[in-house]
Parts: sequence; structure tokens; C-alpha cells
Amino acid sequence: MAIPIIIDTDPGIDDALAIMLAAASPEVDLLGIVAVAGNVALEHTSRNAAALADLLGLDCPVGKGAALPLWRDTHFAPEVHGANGFGGYELPASQRELEPGVPLLARLIEESAEPVTVVAIGPLTNIAMLMSEHPETARKVERFVIMGGGTLRDTGNATPTSEFNIYFDPDAAARVFRFGVPVTMVGLNATHQALVAEKHLPDLMASGGPAAKMVKHLLNSYHDEAGVAAGGEHGAGMAQHDSLALAAVIDPAVITTEHYYVDVENTGRITNGMTVVDYLGRWGEPNTDVAFGVDVERFRNLLNTRLTELDTRLKEA
Repeated sequence: MAIPIIIDTDPGIDDALAIMLAAASPEVDLLGIVAVAGNVALEHTSRNAAALADLLGLDCPVGKGAALPLWRDTHFAPEVHGANGFGGYELPASQRELEPGVPLLARLIEESAEPVTVVAIGPLTNIAMLMSEHPETARKVERFVIMGGGTLRDTGNATPTSEFNIYFDPDAAARVFRFGVPVTMVGLNATHQALVAEKHLPDLMASGGPAAKMVKHLLNSYHDEAGVAAGGEHGAGMAQHDSLALAAVIDPAVITTEHYYVDVENTGRITNGMTVVDYLGRWGEPNTDVAFGVDVERFRNLLNTRLTELDTRLKEA
């Protein structure tokens, strides 16, 4: 039976590949997509989510969630994802009517016959608002699979200690980790192993359809911290932050995890947004499955195979 999922997202280059992977994978039943501000402003992330759903032929609803963190200033990342979030790649504007994001999350969770897995691959503002406004509904979630945070030396890309999704709204993230529903954290220490370039997607690159063209552009538009395009012929590859989190739902063997208590620093002067893993077991019962290992070849093969199948379908549509 397919796992019912909702994707909460801030598209975003790597978000786009994650949504494509979900659309291509029979192991999951994509109930809906909810946009949140993060990589770029909500006007872009919501438009991108709807346009991508159109491209992929998805009939699920798309929601428009939080435009700002719970109560902090906003810092987007156009230097990484481009001004429009897709590195300048333009999809036709969608005519979909976007639903209010948090009510859509609540409705889809309540209406699902099976417990839902929420794959949160952007800042956690929508999820924290769900927990605050619909706590009983939020407790029905099977698991929150989060792309965010990191461990040990690989904890930060927004600051030396903080990963972007968590740093964008650390107060929301702290609420999510403390809420009590199981969490899987796919952080930078894992995603920085999952490098993907064009050479790792040979079948997709040869396919030449709409998905292939978009992925090729996105891989070559994404820039790492040094400002070097990662996806092209000479690049080591783009760290697949979001699609690795999605892949962990489709094929759990893609990652290996260990169970720890995790909390988020949201009051620190220089560590705001840091995910702190309690290796010593001092703070409480473990609340998070923390990703450490990645089967990189298995992951690359999953992307190449599934996105090629998706591209073939889109060409025939």
C-alpha cells in the first residue's frame, strides 16, 4: 500500500527534484503540496509549487502557507536559488486556486484513511502553526520527515552552526522537535554525501523531455557556498538536500539512522538555529531518527530511474 504523504516545501531548486521524485514513485500517494516562504518569498514558492504540479500532471491540491517566520525577520536565499527560486527557469503560470496552507494540511491529515507522513523540506513554520492551531490533528501524523539541521561539524550552511531551513524559523523548528510526534531528521551531514550531477543521471539526460530539460537547468543553476555551479560536467554534484529526504520515505534503505534526543537552539547569540543532538542521553528520551549514512549509488539510481520514467510519461502526455 502506498504511503500517504504531504509535502511542505519552499521551491527552491532541490525542492523541485523532490516533488518530481514523489510524482514518479508508486510507493507514495501524494495527497497535497503546501508552500511556505524560505528559499525565496512565498509569492515565488507558491507559484512554483502550483506550476510544477501542473507540469507533472498532479491532481492533488496545492496550498499557500506562511509568508514569514513565526516572529522573526526574514532572510531569503536568492543567491542560491535565483530570484524566482528555480534559477531563472520559467514554468507557465498556473491557474490553480491555492488553498490556505495550514487548513489544507489539517484537512488532508483528517481525511486520510491511513496515517499521513509529512515530508517537510522547507522551514517549519507551517508545521509549527499546524501544531498550535490543530494539535489533535497534528498528533495523528505518522511521522515528520524533515530536511533540516545537521550534526557535529556539518551543522551549518546559513551560519557556521545552523542549516538554512532551521535557521529561517528556529522557533518553529523547536516546537516541532518538542511536540512528541516521531521525527526523522535528514540534515546536512547526510545530504552533503548525496551529490548528484548530470553524469549520475545518464538515462534522464538522454531522455530530453520536459522533466529532463528542467532538471538539467536546475542542476546547473544551483550554487554551493563557494558560488560554483554544482551540476554540470565539471561539478562534483549538487547536494540533494530535499530529494534525499523524500527518497528516505520511498526507500528507507537509502539512509541509515540512529535514535537520539534532538532540540533546537532558538535563543543563542551565535548558535541560533543549531540542531543539538544529545549523544550522551542527558536531556530526555530520544525523539528523532537522525540520518547519518547514505547509500549514494542507491540514491542516484533511484533518481535516475524514476525521473526517467516520469520524463517518458510527460513526453507521451
